[in-house]
Amino acid sequence: MKLLFTLLVLLSITISYTRADTYGVGIWNNGTSVNVGLIDLTTGNQAALKLSIQGFNYQASNLQGSTYNYATKMLSFYVLQLSNKAPTLYVINCNTWAVVSRTTFNFQYQYAGLASTNTAANNLYTVMSNSAAVFPSKIDPKTNVLSKFDSIIGSYRGSVYVPTINSYYVAFTNQTGLYIRVYNSNNQLTTESAFGFGGNSYQVNNAPLNLVYSPINQGVLAQVWMTDPFNRDYYALAYLNWNAGVFDVTSMDGYTGDVFLTTIPDSNNQWLTYSFAYSFGQYTIYTFSAYTNSFVSFRPYETPILSAF
Repeated sequence: MKLLFTLLVLLSITISYTRADTYGVGIWNNGTSVNVGLIDLTTGNQAALKLSIQGFNYQASNLQGSTYNYATKMLSFYVLQLSNKAPTLYVINCNTWAVVSRTTFNFQYQYAGLASTNTAANNLYTVMSNSAAVFPSKIDPKTNVLSKFDSIIGSYRGSVYVPTINSYYVAFTNQTGLYIRVYNSNNQLTTESAFGFGGNSYQVNNAPLNLVYSPINQGVLAQVWMTDPFNRDYYALAYLNWNAGVFDVTSMDGYTGDVFLTTIPDSNNQWLTYSFAYSFGQYTIYTFSAYTNSFVSFRPYETPILSAF
């Protein structure tokens, strides 16, 4: 029965997949440039380049330094200028593949956690951090000026905008554990709670979780990095279970040694989730069933995708 379901899902998705106008939008580095283009999540094995920005590189994918507004098709992402490491925010119009704006920020912070509210105004949440604290912030869509609205002692571990409650989640760790703070649309702190992990096969490392909202089931997904007894990397996707205070680790997992880079939940009721990964010298894409929370397929991907929508 599971095999029949999987075959029906795969047939359906090849016919009707329409997320971000049939293709996803991806970001990757190519030597001294950061590239943006279209990615075929279902059958392709490389991205179609649409824009290349010379002299910059995209940051580590677990910083969540990019976001896509599905209402306006605006892609926003942080890059570092290669000549002086200046943190820079680019906004790209993916209707025309043109640069809308470029803004350089203060060197004293690391910039992460971009999240769009998916509205016509293109409002953006973000996180600034340094060695001591995390600063949840908003970006004015007209001026790209950042405004802090909180200060958290600890280390950044992920963030996500949850549209069902119009709130921004910020995960962080401190000396006592892993926590999530929730901010409402007025940037006010509404709650904070501690979290652990459940169902994990191995010990979970204290590392960023690359949080993403799944419109399929209105849940929050995390990429959980574990280490097996032979000191090998092992990744799996987990759902945030707020009431139980845990991230429930699922069977949507990778092969031992593969490193998950970015995850894309389907938004068209196909009940599929995709994760790009680095696998022993090559890049790959996993397809998972969000219906059974299990593995569907795995294939090489020639383009080193670091972030995708």
